[in-house]
Amino acid sequence: MYRRIKNQSRLSHEVANRIKELIRKEKLRPGNKLPNEMQLAELFGVSRPTIREAVKSLVSQNIIEILRGKGTFVSETPGIASDPLGLDFLIDNDLHLALIEVRLLIEPGVARLAAERGTPQDILRIGKYIEEMEDIVDRHEVGMATELEFHRSIAEATENPVIMRIVPIIMDAIIKTYRDAPRTSEDHRQAFLEHRAIFTAIKGRDGEGAYAAMRRHLEKSYRRTLSKRLKRKNK
Repeated sequence: MYRRIKNQSRLSHEVANRIKELIRKEKLRPGNKLPNEMQLAELFGVSRPTIREAVKSLVSQNIIEILRGKGTFVSETPGIASDPLGLDFLIDNDLHLALIEVRLLIEPGVARLAAERGTPQDILRIGKYIEEMEDIVDRHEVGMATELEFHRSIAEATENPVIMRIVPIIMDAIIKTYRDAPRTSEDHRQAFLEHRAIFTAIKGRDGEGAYAAMRRHLEKSYRRTLSKRLKRKNK
């Protein structure tokens, strides 16, 4: 699996590229532990400082991660930074609304693809989150994590690798903005009913129905968020 490097120019770059290739070809998978520094140096036929430089480069790209006392591992989402859109540095009081607008452009189509392509296992997974949401609503509680996992599972059901990367990035950004738009148990109940309509359409393989249900949900979410924003400004 590891081949010694004969080209001696830009060694650390070559080592990094070889490791990326192993990940792309699934010889190394997310969560897999890499050999230690000394072993990698031997396997690739390069010096330990060269390995350190390659590892440093891969860590900066979130391709691998170093867990102190445990070793070096392939990241769970190789190549995806924790804030790829740089939203942590975006100062905008209406960021939450802006994110919903982006979702309105993307997620209705995602729901349609999920209805058309989702496997029985995908449908079961999406349905599991609906059951969890219903349980939370019955307890008059708020559970944002489950709602967001519901949306992630719909993205996964599209079988589109780009969508499967884009939607989780948006979901992670949404989590960071909910402090600006806190939810009530009634908000959660309304959202649950909207989510259930989306799931019913996806389960029924109704692509256009799933598109429409997702659009309605996000439009209502936008209005709920805007209403809360206006109430705070008027206080």
